[in-house]
Amino acid sequence: MKFLERRASIVAALLLVAMFLMGLFSMLGDSGTTDEVAHVPAGYSYIKYFDYRLNPEHPPLLKAVASLPLLFMDLDFPTDLADWKDKTNGQWETGWKFIYHSGNDADSILFWNRFPILLYAILLGIYVFLWTRDLFGKKTALFALFLFSFSPNILAHSHFVTTDLGVAASFFITLYYFYKFIKDPSWRYLIYSGVFFGIAQLVKFSNIFLVAYLGLLVILIIFCKHRQLFMFNFPGSSKIKRPWLQRTYTSLIALALIFIIGFVLVGAVYMVFTFNTPTEMQSRLIDDSLPGSESFMPQIRDTLHAMQGNFITKPLAHYLLGLVMVFARVQGGNTTYFFGETTDQSWWYYYPLSFLIKTPISTIILLFSSLFLFAFDFIKQARATKIPEVKGRVRAFYNRIMAASWKLLPEIIMISVIAAFFVIGINSNLNIGLRHLLPVYPFMFMLIARYVVRFFGNHKTKIKNLRRSKLIILAVIILYYLTTNLTSFPHYLAYFNEFIGRDNAYKYTVDSNLDWGQDLKRLTTYVEDNNIEHIKVDYFGGSVPEYYLGDKQQKWSSRDGETTGWLAVSATYFQNSKYYARVHGEQDYTWLDKYEPEAIIGGSILVYNIEE
Repeated sequence: MKFLERRASIVAALLLVAMFLMGLFSMLGDSGTTDEVAHVPAGYSYIKYFDYRLNPEHPPLLKAVASLPLLFMDLDFPTDLADWKDKTNGQWETGWKFIYHSGNDADSILFWNRFPILLYAILLGIYVFLWTRDLFGKKTALFALFLFSFSPNILAHSHFVTTDLGVAASFFITLYYFYKFIKDPSWRYLIYSGVFFGIAQLVKFSNIFLVAYLGLLVILIIFCKHRQLFMFNFPGSSKIKRPWLQRTYTSLIALALIFIIGFVLVGAVYMVFTFNTPTEMQSRLIDDSLPGSESFMPQIRDTLHAMQGNFITKPLAHYLLGLVMVFARVQGGNTTYFFGETTDQSWWYYYPLSFLIKTPISTIILLFSSLFLFAFDFIKQARATKIPEVKGRVRAFYNRIMAASWKLLPEIIMISVIAAFFVIGINSNLNIGLRHLLPVYPFMFMLIARYVVRFFGNHKTKIKNLRRSKLIILAVIILYYLTTNLTSFPHYLAYFNEFIGRDNAYKYTVDSNLDWGQDLKRLTTYVEDNNIEHIKVDYFGGSVPEYYLGDKQQKWSSRDGETTGWLAVSATYFQNSKYYARVHGEQDYTWLDKYEPEAIIGGSILVYNIEE
């Protein structure tokens, strides 16, 4: 253990190198995913043409940064395509054309576009290590980083040009600097908090939740802290005599400054990337993206049109357009299959159950154990707190709770973030993948590491066999977690724990929980290895079967009915066909239930060989 502490930075670097290599080699085998078809051309057009007509429903920063390597490649972008020139948000056709049908090397585009995302994942790992080390020491930091680096769910999204890893990283780093600001009030940490708050807003619109979360956190801190929280002499603060009121005033001003810094950054970045967006195109985007006359939609459209009038408010109009589009998208739901049901609505248990089947069992056990130990810790801390004599049991109880909350503020932040995202998920109408809960994992690993290292590292007991047993249990946990990772490689997106297993997963859930289109290149390898001359393909994802399979493939769908010979069906289409059969009377794939798949490629593509 002392060796780990002395060489903590080296061990941390080795863990991150291992993570980088696992992400890299997994990335090399993954074909394009569904969302990448829209994100890749969008990001490239932002930095190449400073035109934000594509993919306005997602902020630009992560897509733009991911596309930086593409500027050094000789690429043909389809600026003559009608979906780019004339249509509003023609992201899909532009993406297909740019990546696969313009003479560009699709694999090179995807590799170099994904590479910065992988580096972003490493950056998040660095911050997990730094924050945990600051709070609990080097050993705990190394264990948290170990859990992070070998997490199948983190690795699954560490190399796709999507916003999921980005929202986890930006949310985490913002809270890291905000916590440092709380503990060591200074202009430096206030500015850092504001900058990363702005970056979070530029990564994904769901990070608007940070406004509410930071506000609630400040309220908790105001009630916890019994001295002036911030040392700033804001205008008017010296005139406030009551400490609690001065503390409230200064903390709210500081929070407002963080929001101002963040949204000024948002406006500046949007100003750059909308510089060449034609006003007429932006106007059509507003009208086509926000149709309907219900509720406040007409007023929203009128407001956004009015904001187009000058160069200062035009970027903010584009930002607000994207924000409104996301809320409309969430309310609209998504057709998906889950545990035998297919619907375009939602299930309250979708995210809790997805978490339980897609998170390693060892992690789940350690999480609930850590929550139990925290509860015990909180009660113990509250009882042990010495407080001044006060009148009334309720006031005394309140003071103890607040004192314990301040002592255990880091753990409260971790648990509250986890709880908040689960509550949001339970109430969400968009059930398309556990990836929307990705921000909970870094906080979860910190919490687990906190209590695991404290429990297993406590050698005060004089019972030698007990100490040895604890070390054996810890070694088993580490080996089991490593085995989970190694047996999942390189199919991290399709990872499912022992409750279900990868090859049975399609019977329970699909879409980005399992099948995002990542296995088309692996299907190509299977076809070549088995000398298959012709195969019908019903593929869901962000690649093009003919690009990899050429004349060997034939486009197929459930509507084409029963067939014979080789057939490959993406799990998402396999299950979702039942919904369209029920709602629209179309043919589905239930006829395949009487056959066993010859193979299940990466858990996401079912391959049949049906005799005539």
